[in-house]
Amino acid sequence: MNLSGDGPEGLPKQPASVTTFNPYQFEDLLTRSQDQYANAKYRIIAGYLQGSERLRILNAGCGSGELSLILSAAGHDVVGIDPASEYIEVARRNAAEHGASACAFEVSSIEAFEADRLFDCVVATDVLEHIEDDHRAIGKLATLVRPGGTVIVTVPAGQWLFGFHDEALGHFRRYSRADLRRLAERVLRVESIRYFGFTLIPVCLLFSRVLRRPYPVAETGDSTKNPVTSAVLRALLRVDSVLPAPAGTSLILKGVSQGAR
Repeated sequence: MNLSGDGPEGLPKQPASVTTFNPYQFEDLLTRSQDQYANAKYRIIAGYLQGSERLRILNAGCGSGELSLILSAAGHDVVGIDPASEYIEVARRNAAEHGASACAFEVSSIEAFEADRLFDCVVATDVLEHIEDDHRAIGKLATLVRPGGTVIVTVPAGQWLFGFHDEALGHFRRYSRADLRRLAERVLRVESIRYFGFTLIPVCLLFSRVLRRPYPVAETGDSTKNPVTSAVLRALLRVDSVLPAPAGTSLILKGVSQGAR
């Protein structure tokens, strides 16, 4: 549940490179299918593309591939990239288990990735905060989508929420709405930008800033073991999905490529 973050005891406090295998992040990915928070964001992204014809989509920083599978199930062709081979191995296994033949996965960073033709849409969820030069990264994403194509980005919101989860995952920063808009407007026409996770700010503060502990993703997401907690979380996320809020634990931006400049 990528709400915020610090690193576990014994891990270095300096942000890790996105190209480095991160055991804390890997554990997070292994429970991603039970992560109601992440999957609620994925549904919002899929909703942005609802009604589109079959798109060729790049999922940059695809991790274990859950979003790629959702987009593939919606009828799109998806290429997922991630610099960690361990994550790509999990993504390929997940795709095989779901029979997702329209998903392909490749070990690559954003900066190093080259495509034989431009994509209709590029999606990067919780990626830019891992990259020191986020200006260069979003610029590269914009070059990979056709003129008029869609770029969707999510990032953790609110530097004041920076804590245990961020440090453990190797985040360089969290973003305000103005920060993300300024970053994106250099290379995109911003269509929409919204906060998500307003109702979960107290959870973020408690676990990441006060208790300095990992989020109980698997426990809260398992409706068979914790039906009440799971139902409450699901209801809160449903509210967050439909109501605009002045703050949140994440930001979701949708932009349009304006072509080469």
